[in-house]
Amino acid sequence: MEKIVTIKLNETDIGQVLDGLEQRRIIWQATAEYLECGSTELSDVIEECSDSEEAQAIADYYQYLIDTIKKQLVCQIVSNSSKN
Repeated sequence: MEKIVTIKLNETDIGQVLDGLEQRRIIWQATAEYLECGSTELSDVIEECSDSEEAQAIADYYQYLIDTIKKQLVCQIVSNSSKN
């Protein structure tokens, strides 16, 4: 079983982390599109991988990370506002 880790960052830092993850997601989405269609307008960067399915799986994982962080952020904001 994987250990859960708690990281404390301010909202600006979380925004920067989310922005970086979103940029990586876009690049992997572009890679999947390029490998599937032969071209993409999403990014000038294409990552190296075995096929479009692998690239899409990585893009999906980045989306999962983004969604998980956003959900936790919203829960924290709601929890903090109810304490005030």
